[in-house]
Amino acid sequence: MDIIMVSSEAYPFAKSGGMGDVVGALTKYLPNNDFSIKLFLPAYSSLLSEFQFNPEQDITFSFGESMVKASYLTRNEKNLQIIAVAGEDYFNREKMYGFGDDLKRFIFFSRAVFEYIVRTQKEAFILHCHDWESALLCAYTKMYWPSYRKKPKKVIFTIHNLAYQGIGSSELFKIVNLPGHFFTHDYLEFYGNLNLLKAGLVFSDVITTVSPSYAREIATPEGGEGLDGLIRAIGLRKPIIGIVNGIDTDLFNPATDKNLPYPYTNGQLEIKKQNKLAFYQQYFPDLKEKDALFPLISFISRLVEQKGLDLILNDPDKFFNLPLCWFFLGVGEAAYENSLTEYAKKYPNLHVEMAFNDSLARFVYGASDMLAMPSRFEPCGISQMIAMRYGTIPVVRKTGGLIDTVIDYRFNPVLNNGFQFDNYRPDEFIFTLERALNWYNDTPELWKVMVKNAMDSDFSWKIPVQEYLNIYLG
Repeated sequence: MDIIMVSSEAYPFAKSGGMGDVVGALTKYLPNNDFSIKLFLPAYSSLLSEFQFNPEQDITFSFGESMVKASYLTRNEKNLQIIAVAGEDYFNREKMYGFGDDLKRFIFFSRAVFEYIVRTQKEAFILHCHDWESALLCAYTKMYWPSYRKKPKKVIFTIHNLAYQGIGSSELFKIVNLPGHFFTHDYLEFYGNLNLLKAGLVFSDVITTVSPSYAREIATPEGGEGLDGLIRAIGLRKPIIGIVNGIDTDLFNPATDKNLPYPYTNGQLEIKKQNKLAFYQQYFPDLKEKDALFPLISFISRLVEQKGLDLILNDPDKFFNLPLCWFFLGVGEAAYENSLTEYAKKYPNLHVEMAFNDSLARFVYGASDMLAMPSRFEPCGISQMIAMRYGTIPVVRKTGGLIDTVIDYRFNPVLNNGFQFDNYRPDEFIFTLERALNWYNDTPELWKVMVKNAMDSDFSWKIPVQEYLNIYLG
C-alpha cells in the first residue's frame, strides 16, 4: 500500500522549520516498514537547483474561471518517489514563503496534487497531509474522488502549528473550486475570511498533532487560536492524537558530528567543555579569564513572538547581568533583530548571530551548557531534544511538547533532564534560570547526573514512527 505524503517542506529537500524535520523523518523511516511513499512538494527553485529531478508530465485543469497547467517532476529513491509540483511562477522564487499570494500558491498546490493522484493512482493508498498548505487536498479527496477508483483507506491531517492557518480574503474562495455552501462557518469560512486549515480539520478521518499536551491545548480558548470550539466538536466525532516528534539521531550525534571541534559521548563531559572553550575563543574573545568559567546559554530559534523573546528583552538588565554568556542564533522579526543587535553592543557577555545556519547551530548545541526556550506556546519543539542529545540542559516554559519532553521533578532532581517554569512571566523565567545556575555552580555532581539523563533520553523516531503506523493500519 502506498502512503501519499503531501507537505510544503521535507528535509533534506526543503525546510524552514520543524515540519520539514518531521516530514523528512517520516519519509526516511516509513519505507523501512514495507511502505512505498510518494512525497509531493512544491517545485521551489532551491529544490530544483540542489537535487536532480526529471520532467514527467503536465496536466491542465480549471482554476477558478481560468485554466492552468501544472508540471510534475520526479526523483526516485528506495521506496520513495519525490514529486515536485510546478506551475505559473508560484514556486520559482527566492524563498519558500512570505509572499502576498501565498494562499493562492498553495491552493494551486493542493489542486495540482489532487489532479495528479486522481488520474494516476491505481493502488490502495493512505493520504497524509500536513498543515494548511495541503489541507484543501483532504476536501478534494473526500468530495471529488470518483467511485470507479480505489478510495484512500484513510485521510490523515497533521497540525504542526495551529497559529498558522492559511487565512485570507473571501475572494480567494473563487479559485478553491468547491461548492458555495462550503464557505460557511461549519466549513471553510472564518469571520468572513477563507481559512484553509479548516479543510484539513473537517474533511480528514484522523487528526494528529505533534505532542499529547498540544493536542489538549488546541481544544482550549487559550491554545485554540479561535478554532477551539470546532476542535472540541470534531474531537467528539474522530480521533485527535498527539504524537511527540522525534529527531534524527544519526544526524544529531555529538560523537560523530563534524561540526564539533571535539566530538564526545555521554560520560565525556570534559571533552564537551573543550568545545565550549573553543566556542568562547571564537565568539567571546574578550572575555576575562574568570568569565570564561561562566556557563554558556544559547537561544537557537526563529526570532518571533511565539518564542518568548519579550520575557528577555523587556528587562534586559536582569537577564544579561546574570553570570552567564548568552548566544542568540536565528533570524526573524525586525524588531527583535534590532533590539538584540543593540543590546549586544551594551552587554559584553551577549553575542548575536542573525543567520539560519545549521552547521553553526550544531557547534552551539555542542558548546552550550543550557538552552533557553521560554516559549509562549510550543506545539512540540525540536531544539530542546537536539540540545539534550548534545548534553545541553533546556530551560523551558511548561507548554505543549516541552511538557512531554523536559522532566523537572523538583522533589527528586536526580530524575531531571531540564528545568521548567509555569507562567509566561519574566520573574518566573529569571527564578528558573537562577535555580539552574545554582545547580551548575554548587552541585556539579548533580549537574552531571542531569546531563547524563538528558543524553540518555530517547528522542529517536522509533516510537513516533510506530505510533504513525498504528494510525495508518488501525
